[in-house]
Amino acid sequence: MKIAVASSDGKTVDQHFGQACHFLIFQIGKEGLEFIEMREKSKKPVYDHEYRWKRGLDILKDCKVIFCRRIGEEPRKELKELGIEVVESKKETIPLAVTQYLTSMINGIGLNVKTEH
Repeated sequence: MKIAVASSDGKTVDQHFGQACHFLIFQIGKEGLEFIEMREKSKKPVYDHEYRWKRGLDILKDCKVIFCRRIGEEPRKELKELGIEVVESKKETIPLAVTQYLTSMINGIGLNVKTEH
């Protein structure tokens, strides 16, 4: 599963979605968390608040989850429509934020097991 992280230092989830200049892209797989690349938003001057966050949508369409410090309702809705989940983090390290997310996913899976007596 491919994820994107809004991080200024490459260690913590500390950037607001709309203000992040770049996103770190990771692959989650059997080998754990593997860094793939850094994707930068367009560096064209921004004159419009909406354009600031829309620049992030185009470069993240192949990711399943976005980790960021905060995100507005409009970009959250757009990402959801693209099938991308958003996880707001409280400045955790990237591995901790991903681990907490995966743990919550596992805990949310219900077992529907029938036992025969």
